[in-house]
Amino acid sequence: MSRAEACRYLFEIIRYSLAGGEVPTIHEGVDWEKLYRICKFHKIEAVVAHGIDKISGKEQIPQEVRKKYEQAWQMETARDTVQHFSLEELLQAFEANGIYCIPLKGIFLKQCYPKTDLRMMADLDLLFRLEQEKEVEEILQQLGYYCDHRDDHHHVYFRKPFMNIEMHYCLVGQNSQFASYYKNPWEKAKPEKGKKYIQQYSWEDFYVYVIVHMAKHFQNGGSGIRSIVDIWQFEKKMKDQMDWNYVETELAKVGLKEFLHHMEKLANIWFEKGQSDAFYDQLTELMVDSGIYGTMENYWIQNVASSDKKVWIGQVKVWLTAIFLPYETIKLQYKYLEKYPIFLPVAWIQRIFRTCFKRKGRAGKVLAEQKTDFSKVRKRQDVFEKLGL
Repeated sequence: MSRAEACRYLFEIIRYSLAGGEVPTIHEGVDWEKLYRICKFHKIEAVVAHGIDKISGKEQIPQEVRKKYEQAWQMETARDTVQHFSLEELLQAFEANGIYCIPLKGIFLKQCYPKTDLRMMADLDLLFRLEQEKEVEEILQQLGYYCDHRDDHHHVYFRKPFMNIEMHYCLVGQNSQFASYYKNPWEKAKPEKGKKYIQQYSWEDFYVYVIVHMAKHFQNGGSGIRSIVDIWQFEKKMKDQMDWNYVETELAKVGLKEFLHHMEKLANIWFEKGQSDAFYDQLTELMVDSGIYGTMENYWIQNVASSDKKVWIGQVKVWLTAIFLPYETIKLQYKYLEKYPIFLPVAWIQRIFRTCFKRKGRAGKVLAEQKTDFSKVRKRQDVFEKLGL
């Protein structure tokens, strides 16, 4: 069984798991270990395990592989239960203490699946007001969390055994092409029923953000199978409940209307037996290779592809950016820049000397990792152009 055939078979199992219908047959030529590795790479073990569990003749699947699927699903069920409890606990504490917040992304996408434990979610994402940062941290510490790290758009908190919370104070980074659209992420939010501080977006605005977030991953390291499953499940459940003209109008404002249409077409090909062609075969290959959050190889290919139409110029630009980091990035390493941004050139020199004398060999290794195959870059530019990115 070829790789393309293995992917089509995987899509059959996912479709059967979530929508029923025609039962996939157990093929003799399936490399079940390889199929499991693809599922793990994309964090879709639970939904595939659910599909396999319903297939008659599953005994033909190697026992050790079936056990891996079962254990992954059990872990996801446990994670789902803990996340549900932790979210309710957190929202109650925020409401009681006057903390404004908006639950985001996977929290609601899970609700579009037949069972919430079929959709893996690594962490809880919530938007909060930066001026309430101190109060948020105090509440989270009282609930047993500690701040693992902070960056330019969110703070990450952790509580054992596996609770991650990402507290976002903006929906996209300051340098994002979508930054102007989300300049005020609170303007379209309304309080949840019976609440004052816990707020929510309309389903339409929520979905616009889902697509923006997906496009961001796609433009960086890539986006994988689960993103297309999310689109398929969300649109099946919400097709008669939303103003789709509004969704298209808003996505047109951020240049993603065409992108959504292609993702919808891909979902139709994968899960509704739609007709593919060379472009969608190429897109499928790219997304299967990307995994859930993308890969570093894809990240550098897409960085070069988006930097300049001339590939060699794009490569040089990427190398220069790696050496002379943007202010918003380098200020996280050199804290004095927040107070004295005029010293940015000094920080660049300091970083270059530090790398050359304290991290010998590291600079060459990093630049070598960023060197890309020009033919792959040209293919990626072609994909980007067709997707409207």
